[in-house]
Amino acid sequence: RSLARSRPELTACSRLCDPRLSSPPASHACHLRACTPVASAAIVPETKRQQQPTAVYALLMANFALFGADKVLGLAGLQQLYLWHAGWRWWQPLSSTFCHASRAHLSGNAFLLLLFGRSVEDELGWAGLVFSYAFCGVAANFASLVLLPSSTVSLGASGAVFGLFAVSVLARLSWRDLGWRKLVEVAVLGQFAFGQVLKEAQVAAGGGIAGINHVAHLSGAGAGVLLVVAMRRLLAQMEE
Repeated sequence: RSLARSRPELTACSRLCDPRLSSPPASHACHLRACTPVASAAIVPETKRQQQPTAVYALLMANFALFGADKVLGLAGLQQLYLWHAGWRWWQPLSSTFCHASRAHLSGNAFLLLLFGRSVEDELGWAGLVFSYAFCGVAANFASLVLLPSSTVSLGASGAVFGLFAVSVLARLSWRDLGWRKLVEVAVLGQFAFGQVLKEAQVAAGGGIAGINHVAHLSGAGAGVLLVVAMRRLLAQMEE
């Protein structure tokens, strides 16, 4: 009885939460909201739900859609999206990064894009992933235009993907929040990315493989390194 007098809100709340009472007084609406059970979905932080990767799936779907329209349906005019070195158009250095020559070509690039694209998006957000993909892919294609014969036709996301190799690893190397989890991520992703770039350089030095654009692969990786270095310098200057 003494407890009820000193804290009457407990009695009101217990009465309002009692399933036997179908119509609680309107004056106690605030207590009803306080003691009503909350659904589990409502307590999930909003920021957590917003951090789920989305851009990487949009990039994958764009690659799949263009391949289906070009190679499966055979729609006319889509070859204008390839990078024709002899008379290239302004959109082709970017549009060719969404085109592929075969299903095996698409499958290999899609797997690596999913793996390293998600890694970049987790670290830099959707805008960082889209910009990294476009920047590295375009830089790789411009290097191909300069270094390869004019009879070359370039297509594929591999230049952009090699750039994501570098971005995904280097973007995690920060002394501010370099915990043991990130060290493990850097070790796993880094050894694979470094191995792929090293293998590509060795094959290119040995004459290369016909039909594979080694210039785009290596240039894409270099563009990824330059992008991370430039962004860090820019952020450092802004903080000063």
